[in-house]
Amino acid sequence: MEAAGHPETPEPQRQFFEYAGPLFSVVISPTSSVIEVGGSRAVRAIARDRARRPVEQDLTYVWRILEGEGTLDPADAEIVTFRATNEPGLARVEVAATQGDVVCRAEAQITVTASLVSKTGSGDSSYQGLPGYTYHKAAGELWRSRFDAERNLVIINNGHRDFVYAARNKMLKLRYICRLFAKELVLKNFVGIPQDQLLERLLELTLYTEENLR
Repeated sequence: MEAAGHPETPEPQRQFFEYAGPLFSVVISPTSSVIEVGGSRAVRAIARDRARRPVEQDLTYVWRILEGEGTLDPADAEIVTFRATNEPGLARVEVAATQGDVVCRAEAQITVTASLVSKTGSGDSSYQGLPGYTYHKAAGELWRSRFDAERNLVIINNGHRDFVYAARNKMLKLRYICRLFAKELVLKNFVGIPQDQLLERLLELTLYTEENLR
């Protein structure tokens, strides 16, 4: 006679292929991100074995900033917070994941941006599409600025001697940045027009921005 009730179903055993092997690689998620000056971003180290299965046991992490400014807190966890300074720029961070004698490293880039115009809470500002800007030090190179259409960013060479000269004075620096903005916005929005009209647009936008500087 059968016992009353249903027999207990044994828990399925984990198959061999479900167990992660030893540490083989590590990546940082996200590998590239954009935040505003003074902001923060959580980044995570993801350790994997040779078959790309996540490794979670017996790991230690060490984070550091290879390039740029900012802080990482804490510097020895799987997930850390990058906190930006009040200056725009490019930051490159690295994590070293260790398991026994195996050490794997990965890098990620964080772009810290600033805006010429303060954002409003309504989201209806006429400046909503105005690009932000960031710095990239390329001392000795001739370019002063570039436009990154994918990220809607003006990248300014803060290693150029003109920027170094302008940075001695706050208002002079702001005027210099505005002129670079005018150049990039005109080149982006008036493709194919005659050179004389292009220069007129550049002068028009430069005068407008300088009149509205605070």
